[in-house]
Amino acid sequence: MSSNRKISMRQLQILIILSAMGTGVIVLPQRVAAYLPEGVQDGWVIAVGLMIVAIIVGALISAAARAAQRAAELELGREEPSFIESVALLLTKPVAYTVGFVMWVKLVIAAGLELRIFLEISREIMLPKTPMWVIAAVMIAACAYAASKGMETRAQIAEVLFALMILPFLFLFIVAIMDADFSNLKPALVTDARALVLGTVRLGFILTGLECLLLVSPYVPREKSLARAVAGALGIAGLIIAAITAITIASLGRGVASEPWPVLRMMDVANISFIQRQEALMFGFWIITAFVLGNAMLFFGGLLVRDVFKKPSLGFGVTVSAIAVFCVSIIPFSREEIFARIDTMYITTGVFFLVVFPLIILTASKISIAGNKKMLLLLPFALLLVGCWDKVEIEDRAFVVAIGIDKQDENYIVMVSIPATHNEEEDEKQYAQMKYAEGRTVTEALKYLDENSDKELYYSQTKLLIIGTNLTEDREFLRNAIETLQNTLKSPRRINVLAAENPSEILEVKPPREIYRNTFEFDFEKLSAQTDMIIPKIEHDNDELKLSGAVLIKNHEKTGTLDEMQSFLWCVTDGNNEKVVTADKPKISMEVESHKAQINFEQTASGIRAIINVEVHGTVYEEACANTQAIFAQKISDEISETAKKLQQHNIDAYDMVENLRKNNYTLYTKHTDEKQEIFSKMEIVPRVMVSLQ
Repeated sequence: MSSNRKISMRQLQILIILSAMGTGVIVLPQRVAAYLPEGVQDGWVIAVGLMIVAIIVGALISAAARAAQRAAELELGREEPSFIESVALLLTKPVAYTVGFVMWVKLVIAAGLELRIFLEISREIMLPKTPMWVIAAVMIAACAYAASKGMETRAQIAEVLFALMILPFLFLFIVAIMDADFSNLKPALVTDARALVLGTVRLGFILTGLECLLLVSPYVPREKSLARAVAGALGIAGLIIAAITAITIASLGRGVASEPWPVLRMMDVANISFIQRQEALMFGFWIITAFVLGNAMLFFGGLLVRDVFKKPSLGFGVTVSAIAVFCVSIIPFSREEIFARIDTMYITTGVFFLVVFPLIILTASKISIAGNKKMLLLLPFALLLVGCWDKVEIEDRAFVVAIGIDKQDENYIVMVSIPATHNEEEDEKQYAQMKYAEGRTVTEALKYLDENSDKELYYSQTKLLIIGTNLTEDREFLRNAIETLQNTLKSPRRINVLAAENPSEILEVKPPREIYRNTFEFDFEKLSAQTDMIIPKIEHDNDELKLSGAVLIKNHEKTGTLDEMQSFLWCVTDGNNEKVVTADKPKISMEVESHKAQINFEQTASGIRAIINVEVHGTVYEEACANTQAIFAQKISDEISETAKKLQQHNIDAYDMVENLRKNNYTLYTKHTDEKQEIFSKMEIVPRVMVSLQ
């Protein structure tokens, strides 16, 4: 397989696409979110800018590599001179050897830091009990073996890996699009153009590895345009990276800035019920890209060592490079230190080899001119990467679908609901197993639950959290409970939060899905982030569940209550469908068939006015009078005003008015950022209700 040194342009493009999808893509959404001002979601614009820069830089490097090769061929009278030979002829041998050594050091450090990020994610997502140096050694061994077999071996491996990953990747990508909230991309294009350009330049660390194109010219057909092929591949990779960045921001919203690995988190919260570890599946794709990027670094590092020291074998250079990369990868850097060193290297040697040196080479050139079986040997290494040391079979897991937590005296009462497995002879009403434990802390109670269960409790499928009203009365107890649950639950964004006087009674009477499916979905992350929210109260009445008001929460502390939820839900589209509205004068009732709400904002002389437009469609079964529609519109309007007034008194922005203002009227939002904590409490709220009856 490695006897022919040449590869096709298509194979080169596959190598480029897989290498470009390295670990930098996993952290790019977080890096762009951290760079931009708070509340600005234009990170996808920077990703598009990076794509354009990558295409330009790739074309420049390709043109420089081709020009240097042609100049050296004319001088030497033979084809396919090495990179070191070409530079030596154009810029003298001392310069060539110095540049070769510096590039080798740069590749080694870049590969080591990229591998270090890969190791951090591996430990967190897949292999928490496996020593880092073991993972590093196995990955480097696989990469080094492929690199030592030459360019064609690398290209054919990439073709196989690309074919294996493309369909599952597209499937997950489509699911993530369907699950994303693209309103999180608002406000769009509000960032100053200069800031976007500077952000694109500053975050160019994702271009790491493009300098290897300087060495690739001898391995591709001379009669085809290298620059065109490289630009096309980088364009495809750039579009994928920009799309991933946009979808990740749309999925996680403003929380993307606080996520260490946002792309993996985005896939974890995507709604794919039949896949147990979605983030691990997504990470499997990045194992492939890390492998391709790693063996590229080792291959070109090996070429530089071979050509500088004039060794006949590529294996010697790859071995030296692999040892150096391994040493860099196991240095105990923190995540922040890794990114700081990647940024420093990009600003210095990265910019030099991506822009400055290609321009020098291009100028100097213009002046001068006036094996399939071997692939199978990689399988044992791939099998070592599956990491089954700490595996838990699905049959040995108990999937917790709901959690109840309350306070009794000075202890926590924790209960979990686990889907029951039973045969036809058993009671069909037994839909779940309930387990209870008591402890001085939530952690202690959860530990008792785990110890008394014959299976490992698994929380990634948890969809419901019911908090006891006793617990909401104690700020310190509630805060400690939320912090513990935040560390325990795997996908807190998907969890519905309700309150009840007796959580165990609620969980015992109905399946969790039936409990929350017709209620307003609240965000657990708001509760954990100490932001404003209300928690709907649910009660059991004659075998039926109904909402009976809500608890107002601010900074983990109960500040008040709502007597009923219907008035709150008018401002939430579909929140009050199938509800009944009764007017007193005259006595008449309307059954709501559908309704929708929209909030708009405008500047007034005194501040901000929020106009809540509510459109209600319903049916009246009694005899209607001439102004029935106006009567119901006024009643609904009064309910909205009363609830909004109460929320403003407690400064509880449960409608996310400020967030909607930021998304839909960013100019008005920026005028009031100095008083952001008081925007909602001072806002004039005007309901405009339209009722249509059948």
